[in-house]
Amino acid sequence: MRIRPRRHAPIPTRSEGTFTMRTLATTARTATLAAVAGALLFTGVAAQGTAVAAPQAPKDKLTVAGYRAFLKTKDVKTLKAFDKLPKAKQQKFVDYLQSPAVQKAYAVRAGGYVNRGGHNEEAFNKDVRFVADVKGVQKVAGGARHITLTFTATERIYGVPVITQKTVLSYQLKGGVKAQKFTRSVTNLNGAFAVTPAKNATVVVTGDNISATAAWNAAPLYKSAGTATITKRQVTSTVNVKFNAWIGNR
Repeated sequence: MRIRPRRHAPIPTRSEGTFTMRTLATTARTATLAAVAGALLFTGVAAQGTAVAAPQAPKDKLTVAGYRAFLKTKDVKTLKAFDKLPKAKQQKFVDYLQSPAVQKAYAVRAGGYVNRGGHNEEAFNKDVRFVADVKGVQKVAGGARHITLTFTATERIYGVPVITQKTVLSYQLKGGVKAQKFTRSVTNLNGAFAVTPAKNATVVVTGDNISATAAWNAAPLYKSAGTATITKRQVTSTVNVKFNAWIGNR
């Protein structure tokens, strides 16, 4: 009786075995990369390794606790003044901060002589006031008049400053306006609106007169503060020896 030999699977050559191992390794690596890519897309991280911030929806409203947390990182002096208020006034204070009506009404004007400055206040109500202060300095040197007008506009709630915008206009008068300089800055302790400068400031000279304009954008950070950005113009102008300074919607 003839016995047939058993058949065995062919033994792969070295090249065939290498190809099979490489194929498996490539498949595994591809699966790993796909999983990592999926995780990156899910977590919002770019493939280059740079974190991508997901858009944050605005919160509903600013609370007393939220405003206290904001002030802790911004201004301890204002925090102490806020904490001295009765609880009921603290709540009203925070309500005023996020009121679009208050921000839209923010307007005040002051006028006077360039060597004296001026002051004026406008009341929104008994709790909220808008204040304009202008410091005027004039010196004579080298046959020219050197004039500096520092205009500070401030929104105050219960006497506490929450938004302060300052412009400084300096120029020389000697056969017309020369060497003018105009700067602007803001201190924003509002917490419900982000206040930033709008585009470039402008300075217009006409003979011996000068007009300098800055603009500010107040963008709401909470739904309670509305959805529209509120823009204010801050202007300092002179005619002869008098100045006019104002902040408002125009």
